[in-house]
Amino acid sequence: MNKRQQTGLSLLEMMIAMVLGILLSVGTATVYFSSQRSSLAQTQYLTLEDNGRAALEILTQIIEHTGYVSINASPLAGDDRFITSDIITASCGGENNVVDVSLFKDKKTENNSTGDSIGVVYIGDSNLNRDCSGTQLPTACQVGGVGTVEASKIYNHFSVGVNADNIPVLNCVGSRSDALVEIAEGVENLQVLYGVDNDADNQVDQYVNAANVGSWGRVLSVQLAILVRSLSKVKKQKESKSFTLLDNTTLTVNDKYQHAVFSTVIRLRNVQL
Repeated sequence: MNKRQQTGLSLLEMMIAMVLGILLSVGTATVYFSSQRSSLAQTQYLTLEDNGRAALEILTQIIEHTGYVSINASPLAGDDRFITSDIITASCGGENNVVDVSLFKDKKTENNSTGDSIGVVYIGDSNLNRDCSGTQLPTACQVGGVGTVEASKIYNHFSVGVNADNIPVLNCVGSRSDALVEIAEGVENLQVLYGVDNDADNQVDQYVNAANVGSWGRVLSVQLAILVRSLSKVKKQKESKSFTLLDNTTLTVNDKYQHAVFSTVIRLRNVQL
């Protein structure tokens, strides 16, 4: 074969091809990682929404029963509808209505670094007999059993904390709880306002925080707001954002997580003046 007819790549052509290949690889990797980051952000936001909605749903299911009494029980006094002081356990047929009173120690409607807490009380009977942990009050303690009305009380308390994985969570303590129960992950802050009827017309006149409730017997509804974050970091850099919850409580975060505020108003359907 004539050597002059042989063809091939020159060194310059090979270098150009290598550079183009590297640029193509970098471009492909950039698109891939960008797509992965976008997918992660979308997944985390969907999880955030699910956690926020689940938290409000459970809070609503429990709080709307505040003040419930069976047809065979006397109405609860106003101060007995909310946990504003240390609770009292009562016996019923060899059992107590509260498994561990110590879990309720200092569980009052006060503010703390993670926002507010809220504790509500209702009577247990054959129709309504579970606390926020989902555990049933013993039959002997329910209205119509061998216990007193005091023994029929079901206590529920919600607050925000941090779990063993250092993730903020909404917790509950119920009458039948033997430990703190995790309700929803990602909840960083809980704010609570109470709808008060000042003129006894069964209409809310104003919403106030716990410290400004003059009479718990006049509370007809509860307004809630929670700040929820994603479980994983999804942003490249820290981002500072401020969120306003209810009574002008402004919370500022500076991190790589997604955040969202969820709120609702709960009518206490068993309470009338």
